[in-house]
Amino acid sequence: MKKNIIIAIISLNCSVFAQFDNTGTSAANFLKIGVGSRAMALGGAFTASVTDASALHWNPAGIAHATDIQILLTQYNWIADMKHSYFGLVIPVGTVGNIGISLNNLDMGEMNKTTEFDQDSEVVFRASDVALGLGFGRKISDRFTVGVHGKIIRETISFSSATAFGFDVGSQYQTGFSGLTIGMAITNFGTKLQLKGTDLKIDTDPYADQEANPDVIAQLQTEEWALPMAFRAGFAITPVGPNALVKNDALEATVSIDYYDPRDYNPYYAGGVEVKVMGGLYLRAGIESKFIQFSDDGDDSIESGDLPDMLDKDNAHGYTSKTAFGFGLSSAMFPFIPYNFSVDYSVSDMGVLGLVNRLTFSIGL
Repeated sequence: MKKNIIIAIISLNCSVFAQFDNTGTSAANFLKIGVGSRAMALGGAFTASVTDASALHWNPAGIAHATDIQILLTQYNWIADMKHSYFGLVIPVGTVGNIGISLNNLDMGEMNKTTEFDQDSEVVFRASDVALGLGFGRKISDRFTVGVHGKIIRETISFSSATAFGFDVGSQYQTGFSGLTIGMAITNFGTKLQLKGTDLKIDTDPYADQEANPDVIAQLQTEEWALPMAFRAGFAITPVGPNALVKNDALEATVSIDYYDPRDYNPYYAGGVEVKVMGGLYLRAGIESKFIQFSDDGDDSIESGDLPDMLDKDNAHGYTSKTAFGFGLSSAMFPFIPYNFSVDYSVSDMGVLGLVNRLTFSIGL
């Protein structure tokens, strides 16, 4: 039932944002799901400041900063009873650079297979998405890093599947001014996805009007769909801290702002603040702000009550925001533990879809 509600909401969104020609024209949209509790607590503003194994998702240049083996693991309940998991591993290989391995999975679980003729079928099928990636990051200088991340992407539903190859490239530059870092990345550039499988085989009679030919097996032809390619750019600055403009040995505050331009949606902004206290306790808050506009195409099927509160059908445009909060603990709080590790938690407000809670573990060996 929840999955049906989600489909209805997505259909409404496609109508509301119909003024953007590419809306709803990308596949493998699980690649848009943010990775890591720290990043999501900052509203997704992480392109410039990411330095852990989640950089393979946000900006592969970030893995170049690792000085030891980094492992990151997160798994949580996504919307509509789906489960999202991410595993990242970064291994330094001397002066050559750092390599990384990523595994991104969205499991949609079991669903009943229904048709227009059978609404109460007990036949079930599964659907899932997975991306397996290999990345490389290198320091070009003490301030400039670059990275690339290649991945194989596979979407499966019942007995049909689609496979594509994608690439992410990125860079980070540390200016040396109050911790100011600038980051840029292009993600999910690659081949297209096209579903193929036995589910697409059907029995049909090409000459039904002659009432003489038996049914023959035919193959449905599916369309190709592009990956959700996007451009990210952002900066992070530390105005308060031991080496910042405002000197403070007990507290460190970092502000991050990102611009995100996807191929299938309007560009939007994200911002976050992270405060470090007591050497290893992190408090975080973030916001994601999107501009939306209703397409006046004469469609009366959407009522004003179906739109967000700040919109109405006659003047449906404005900004909608989603907030996030979180905290983290690092091994600096526990000096008796010989490993570098962190535990991060975040909660994101998904509007009518509810709250998403994330817990992420990372460790350095």
